[in-house]
This record gives sequence, structure tokens and C-alpha cells, in this order.
Amino acid sequence: MSSPPMPSERSPRMKASPAVCFSVALANTRAFDDNSGYPRPILVPRVDKLVIDKARRRLTLMGCKRIVRSYRISLGAEGSAPAGRYVVAGRNPKSPFHLALRLARQAPAAAEHAGGGLQLHGTPDWLGPLAVALKGSDWTPGGIGVANDEIEDIWNLVSDGTPVTIRP
Repeated sequence: MSSPPMPSERSPRMKASPAVCFSVALANTRAFDDNSGYPRPILVPRVDKLVIDKARRRLTLMGCKRIVRSYRISLGAEGSAPAGRYVVAGRNPKSPFHLALRLARQAPAAAEHAGGGLQLHGTPDWLGPLAVALKGSDWTPGGIGVANDEIEDIWNLVSDGTPVTIRP
């Protein structure tokens, strides 16, 4: 019986196995405890790219070339977030906009967005339930806004260093 071919021996028509599209996370809650004393592992989708389409007002989280999640976004005045390539460069858990992910240009020489950098963020915490009224309107101070439950989801799925493409 022959062993499988080594990667260098593969014929051009053989394709590599698909990348793993899920990560294993341990739930830190009793809801996942099966009386073993250990939390059950859960699968969370792997996000390897964010695509922001300003014209459609849509943020799409991509993993393994598939849509993982999609959200309606709000922009600043005149859709002020500049188109281009960015990366998730940091997080602000104490943002006045619930949570915020800082986006930085991939090109090091590119100028930063006015206002101290571009952020993907939730709605102002002080608005409480009234924040629903902001959904779909362009209200942010030059950033990219989503609902608070959505930024929590994004915060948990996206890693620092994830590429972000902003389309006009």
C-alpha cells in the first residue's frame, strides 16, 4: 500500500484541503456545562476579512471565502470613511460608542482619517434603547456605526490584524 503523496509530489490538479473555517472556544458559562465540571467547547466561525460597502451601507464578515455575518451600517457625513485597505489595529472597550475597533491604513505612508483614526463602533451608551432610531441613518462622527449587539458580535469574531476593505 502506498502512502499519500507529499505536498511537493502533488499533481497540479490535486487541491489542498480547505482551511479550517471554525475555531474552538471554551464557553465560560453554566449553560454549556454537561456535569463533567468542564465547559463544553463550541465552534465559532473564523473571520479572515471584513468588507465594508459604503454604497450599500453593508458590512460583511468573510471566512474561508464565505459570508459569516452581514450587518447594515451607518456612516458619517457624506459617507466620510475613505475607501481603501485597512487592518483592525486595536480595540477600545471603554469607547463612548459602546465598543470600538480601530482601523488603520495598510499603507504605512497613508494619512490617518480626520478625528484621530477610523473606528468601527456601536452607538452611544447614553442613548440606551433610543439608539434603535439611529439604525440605517448616517449619524457617526466620521466612523462606521452598527448596533451595540452587532458590535459585540463583531468584537468576539474579529481578531486584531484582520484585513478590512472599504469600498466606495
